[in-house]
Amino acid sequence: MSTLIPSMSSQQSPNYNRATSHVRVLRLSPTGVISKVNGAIRRLSSKVKKKQTDGRGSVLHDNTTGTGEDHECVTINSLPDDVLLEIFNRHRLSTFPNDPTDDMWEWHRLTHVCRKWRYVIFASPHRLDLRLLCTHGTPVRRTLDCWPALPISIQYGGVMGNPRPALKDEDNIIAALEHPARTYKIQLGLTKSLFDKLAALKQQPFPALEHFSLMSLDGGELSVLPSTMFCESASRLRVLFFYGIPFPMLPKFLLSTKELVLLRLTMIPSAGYFSPESLVTSLSGMTQLKALDIEFASPSSRPNRRIVPPLRRAVLSSLTDFIFRGISEYLEDVVAGIDAPALGYFDVQLFNQLMFDVPQLHQFISRVEKLRGFGRATLYSFENGISITLSQPGGMNTLGHLSLRIACKPLDWQVSSMAEICNQSSTLFSRVERLNIDTHFPLPARQEEIGVPEWLELFRPFTTVNSLHVSGSLEPLVAHALEDAADGPVMEVLPALRLLHFKGSRNSAPVEKFVTARRLPDQPTLDVHYNGL
Repeated sequence: MSTLIPSMSSQQSPNYNRATSHVRVLRLSPTGVISKVNGAIRRLSSKVKKKQTDGRGSVLHDNTTGTGEDHECVTINSLPDDVLLEIFNRHRLSTFPNDPTDDMWEWHRLTHVCRKWRYVIFASPHRLDLRLLCTHGTPVRRTLDCWPALPISIQYGGVMGNPRPALKDEDNIIAALEHPARTYKIQLGLTKSLFDKLAALKQQPFPALEHFSLMSLDGGELSVLPSTMFCESASRLRVLFFYGIPFPMLPKFLLSTKELVLLRLTMIPSAGYFSPESLVTSLSGMTQLKALDIEFASPSSRPNRRIVPPLRRAVLSSLTDFIFRGISEYLEDVVAGIDAPALGYFDVQLFNQLMFDVPQLHQFISRVEKLRGFGRATLYSFENGISITLSQPGGMNTLGHLSLRIACKPLDWQVSSMAEICNQSSTLFSRVERLNIDTHFPLPARQEEIGVPEWLELFRPFTTVNSLHVSGSLEPLVAHALEDAADGPVMEVLPALRLLHFKGSRNSAPVEKFVTARRLPDQPTLDVHYNGL
């Protein structure tokens, strides 16, 4: 990350007093900044030519090729301010196309080109989304004194892969937090030392805070986060991300955050447990919430179960993405209390349990249009869990995506648990025509002889599957399950099946036994393909 450069007066910078001189890229670092501005100028050349008033003024050159050849783009001082502002804004958008509000775009470098550029940029701080970035190595007190009173973005870690705050950073973080009225973003990786310093701060509101991100870096050694550490209310907050942060008062805090767009609470420790009822209450009225992520670190905390679902559910009308990780009882209480009609991505990860009872989950899914009528199912066995993903062949982003994972082992327990849940929600699979089964983990010794009844039970809700594709080390196990089905009412197992595809096997006697048993006079042909070497 780069830090802010202290501002220069017109006497310090020769560019400001040379209105008719050539401004070369070599006066800026990095040179690619101006190169991108040149590209934006060329894209707007037709608009620029119409508004030019004369042929005089400073000319922008491009020496980024290293050839020394100047390429005149436009006479800068003849451009109207609104056109130049549009060029700067296009440059910002092209620099960070996926997130035009990114705090890393180096607008401050452009202010050192000439007086006109500096004036136009500082005259439109909201349009250009100007912010002061305080990050690793930033001399905060000196930097904030050099620049106008712009919104402050405080970023020291807080995202996977980013460096953790050093001891020398902690004083700069405290200095930046001394400007709560200007603080737009707080993104911190919390060490024990930094946490203690923050907890000792005088409590005060942060009325401009829109992005609040905290990540525990000390393996759960943090104390419970005080509810007033940063602000008693956060009416403008749009993004809230906590990783490993114990904050049991979170639902109370959320009552003042009705403008939230993204809420991510991951690796919630046991000390940070909050009830599903209080969470649902806090979500009520969040009409702008698009992404919700609730992930507990362990199954140690369990809710006091309700007997009757709430009479009135919270409607999250904008919610499109929902991720949950925890026990099924907690999920049941949450989905019983909310409706999400626009939901298109639903990812559920459940901890291992002896029994799964999820009627509310099924009812919640049935109320979401994009989570109905899936045509494809993919079953995948991991080393420590099993998942089933439902999607459409056309793509999950536009047509919906539903994934359910159970964290457990061994394999027969995985299949049994998944079969229990799938059979409770059999209507989810009423239109599935293709079933893929795969794993990249080797089976333990004699595993192919275990779990045949569980596999047959798992196949039960897939009554419309016409093609089954099996790959990896699960092939012999599925083959033995089909062989067992051949000795019973064979048409009760995958009754619509027309194609069997084993991607890594040669001819299989158990599979051929199943195919032969299915060749009844009044039944369509069942084809089998092998791709083994």
